Amino acid sequence: MTEENKVPGFDEFVAIDWSGAVRNYDGIAVAKCRPGRSAPSLVNAPGTHWTRSAIVDWLKYELGRGQRLLIGFDFAFGFPYEPDSGYLGGKASGIDDIFSLWSLIEAKSSEDPDFGCMRFVGDADYASLFWLQGSKPKYWVERKRRTEHACAEVTKTRPDTLYKMLHSKQVGKASITGMRVLHHIHTTTTGRVAIWPFETVCASAIVEIYPTMFRKIAAGTVAKIRSRPELDSALRQIHSEPMPASAYTELSDHETDALLSAAGLRKIAGDPAVWNPPEGTSPRVRREGWIFGVC
Repeated sequence: MTEENKVPGFDEFVAIDWSGAVRNYDGIAVAKCRPGRSAPSLVNAPGTHWTRSAIVDWLKYELGRGQRLLIGFDFAFGFPYEPDSGYLGGKASGIDDIFSLWSLIEAKSSEDPDFGCMRFVGDADYASLFWLQGSKPKYWVERKRRTEHACAEVTKTRPDTLYKMLHSKQVGKASITGMRVLHHIHTTTTGRVAIWPFETVCASAIVEIYPTMFRKIAAGTVAKIRSRPELDSALRQIHSEPMPASAYTELSDHETDALLSAAGLRKIAGDPAVWNPPEGTSPRVRREGWIFGVC
């Protein structure tokens, strides 16, 4: 923000539940809502399911329509920046800001289709940083960003490290593919959208979200929401109308996360504290990113 406690206004709130999977996958879901209390709705994919490339195309179109959008992505926007070694455990010499980090990841993974990341993960310079298979490697370090520690302290949840690349809770692949997407949007939509907290928000903004936090706020649990009654109850807790009776007889947990997160973004976006977290201007956070709503 350019002024202390400034709160931007938005015409629409968009939440994207993300996936770092390869080949065929259906883990991406998109939901949106307008200001007020109306129920959120899902955005249909242009084909049988969303891909990362389709999300990029859709977002670039939406950002060109002139509306002020608050867009939440469910992945980490940066790697930890460690005081003694910088990014990537000291293996990224000369990379000192988030945009340079994204450029590095893009250069290493540019041949992976659909904004994939496996060439970066398997690169000889970085592969040893990741827990890729089997039991925990003997010398593996569980590096986390400051926002993940702060989120755990405030919400009593446990955001995972980007360096863990296995099991159902892993967020590494989703985050690295997401950084490629952020790099593309940042370099091709100049002036249309700010990526927070790295840039000043004037119109549209992209922020990092953590759906588990919204579930904890709205439902009192970190468990996935898998039924319409559970979703409707959670929506009411964050001042949203429940889903229309005729909508969505069956919903995946990706879709319920997107729907609840869109309504959650709308609920918290008017609070000056979420735009001005106590550590938001620290050099470390400006290099790592911050989970929107942790304050």
